[in-house]
Amino acid sequence: MGTKSNVLTGVATLSIREPNDAIAEWSTTQYQAGSRSVKLYKGGSGNAGSTHVELVPPTGTTMTLWTAGIITNSFYHHCSAVTGNFGQMEFRFEDSNSEGWAEITLVPNQTYLGTAAWVLQTMAIDTPTGYGGHTELGTSFFEWGLIDADAVQTAIEALDGAACTPGDWVLTRVRVELWETTPLRTMYVDTIEVMGTTYTIEPGGTAPGLSLSSPFVDVGYTEDGVTVDYAPTVAEIYVEEETFPVDRALTQEACSVTCNMAESSLANIGNAIAGSVVSGSILTIGAGVLKTMNLKIEGTDPAGYKCAIYIPLCTATGSVSMSYRKGSKTTIPVTFTALKGSGPAVSVVYNAA
Repeated sequence: MGTKSNVLTGVATLSIREPNDAIAEWSTTQYQAGSRSVKLYKGGSGNAGSTHVELVPPTGTTMTLWTAGIITNSFYHHCSAVTGNFGQMEFRFEDSNSEGWAEITLVPNQTYLGTAAWVLQTMAIDTPTGYGGHTELGTSFFEWGLIDADAVQTAIEALDGAACTPGDWVLTRVRVELWETTPLRTMYVDTIEVMGTTYTIEPGGTAPGLSLSSPFVDVGYTEDGVTVDYAPTVAEIYVEEETFPVDRALTQEACSVTCNMAESSLANIGNAIAGSVVSGSILTIGAGVLKTMNLKIEGTDPAGYKCAIYIPLCTATGSVSMSYRKGSKTTIPVTFTALKGSGPAVSVVYNAA
């Protein structure tokens, strides 16, 4: 058996996606550069949301500079051969003098027919754009349509008049994402350029703050953190002439994630109990089916860099025992065990850029 150990330094967060219809994972099936790309998958059901690869952009990029340099942003994509809304490029700005923020999303691949080949997607001043957020005075805004990216700064500025100075708003996050749930589609993403800086998209590569995510739900507080148990089964290979084995073969592997969830919400109980079914405010047990889920554990390594463990496909497998007592919290013990899908069963990524 493998040895259970704390997987991350400090606080680790466990997040779950169920149904398993929105997956972001590393892939060796397709790649434009290096040896891997990011595979973004939407399964054609569930709620819309951002399934993406994210990175931290070059420092000091204000909204004014970004508007002037819009054409220096691009990414490579390899899309499945269906027609749908594919890659978006989202830029998040935050104001250093207030709680104002804005997310500007360029959508060059609306009703796009995928070609199952690598294509360089560049941004342009007339790319369809949506933007939303909060101004410096707290006014909420959202606009969508064929908006020149050059006009976004002016539009936000007009909401608060002279009080709003987008020159102070700084780019803090960049995502390449899939959003809508349908149709079922896959997009591989590689080599992202942000404001003239090119990043090779590899696990632990040069892109700072590199992470993959989909519309996960954080399980909330946990008791005693999160642990991983990897258990290989190894067969000894002997020959007649030797008493020691001459080789070993890996015949089976298992990887499980365990934790005690300290928030006994109905969703958490439903995820923990393998055969349960949650409908509205009722959870039933019996005649249920195993639910496949997408798991992410995220935290920091000892050097302070982001570390993430991705399990694209898993099911709940552990026994669940909950104690309800006056004056004490109810924790939910949970075990998730990985399954092999189209990509790696488990990926552990340290981003030491």
